[in-house]
Amino acid sequence: MQFTSLAFAVFLPIVFMIYWAVPNKYRMPLLLLVSYGFYMTFSPGYVVLLLCVSLLTYLVGIYCNKICFITGVTVQIALLAFFKYAGFLPGISESMVIPVGISFYIFKAVSYLADVYKGKISPEKKAVPLFLYLAFFPDIVSGPINRADVLIPQLKEEKKFEYDRAVYGMRLILLGLFKKLLIADTLARYVDQVFALPGAYMGISYMIVAVFYTIEIYCDFSGYSDMAVGIARLFGIVSMENFKSPYFAANVKEFWDRWHISLSTWLRDYVYIPLGGSRKGEVKTYFNLLTTFLVSGIWHGANLTFLVWGALHGIYQMIYRFYKKHFKWRIPGIAGVIITFGAVCIAWIFFRADNLQDALYMIRYMGYNLDPLLAYHKMGMIRQDFWLILCSVGLLWVYDAASLKKDLLLEMNRLKAPVRWLIYLVTASVILAFHLHNGASQQFIYFQF
Repeated sequence: MQFTSLAFAVFLPIVFMIYWAVPNKYRMPLLLLVSYGFYMTFSPGYVVLLLCVSLLTYLVGIYCNKICFITGVTVQIALLAFFKYAGFLPGISESMVIPVGISFYIFKAVSYLADVYKGKISPEKKAVPLFLYLAFFPDIVSGPINRADVLIPQLKEEKKFEYDRAVYGMRLILLGLFKKLLIADTLARYVDQVFALPGAYMGISYMIVAVFYTIEIYCDFSGYSDMAVGIARLFGIVSMENFKSPYFAANVKEFWDRWHISLSTWLRDYVYIPLGGSRKGEVKTYFNLLTTFLVSGIWHGANLTFLVWGALHGIYQMIYRFYKKHFKWRIPGIAGVIITFGAVCIAWIFFRADNLQDALYMIRYMGYNLDPLLAYHKMGMIRQDFWLILCSVGLLWVYDAASLKKDLLLEMNRLKAPVRWLIYLVTASVILAFHLHNGASQQFIYFQF
């Protein structure tokens, strides 16, 4: 049951109304039941795995000495490794289905145990809050990877319905739908056809789809995150922000401060810093950076393309840190944004390609034929999609640039009610019209991770 499905459009309002109608003491059990029901629409058999991970996390958290902590984390990482990478081992069926959301709830479980072990938080004595933290339906499938010290207290606190918070949540949901259904799904039609048969196209087509995929994955994943955060707001819960205009970053470090923030901060706190961070000299810092980004690549999957993608970002970080430390001249802001965007585009080619050969072929022949009109016809782009992409991406870029200075969704409160409702109706109508034009919505990209 995807966030973009008709079933979810019926499911969410019903849960919302029941949640606020029942007494506060029943709300956590209700959300837990709803979250397991939601998860079962994706992986009905694997709900048992989610229960086992939750039970293990609960018990280890209560008896969290060194042996229990190491054992608990080892078992969880082993489960993650088995289900994500067993298909690549001899004798194991490659058709084995990866449990939806396993990367996200395992990382939440590991961070919870690490924080309990370090004394940052106290272990949960009652099972329901912890089980709900791991299974919370807005973020279980693709994040954000919320931290226990932030989310659990909100799940437990007594709440009163706040109209403004719910309205803000609905605005986030509408923004997420705009990104996913208008932009990401439209771009996917052209990205998928070129990456499926890269040898059938020419150089500038590779440039175009590299940019298209760079925008597609941002709109797809940040669109999901916007909706997840917005849905949580409907239940009085402030979830972690996951994206902050990443393609306006002036360097690669800033990019990762703005992209998939919940994962990048998780890797910083539970991989980079435990390795020693930047405390043990320049060479060790470079090693720690590269290792952290290789872990990020492996987390996405066992394909070598993900490993190369992670390695590239690790190398980018090393180059940036070396340049910043040893050279006084600084790259101007707009030039930094362009260089960073180009570097990220190249890395995304490896992330999206089916194999290394296809990625290297596309990069090698990227400058082979630079006739844009020929590429336009070769890709079969229709005029309607061309203008849709141009206008919608342009609007999004203006929104992202402006949102660096102020919260535009919050600023909408300054508008008069008729103007706000006109914006809602026009946006919803355009989304619906182009969703019907594109056909059935594609699955969110990060569902596979």
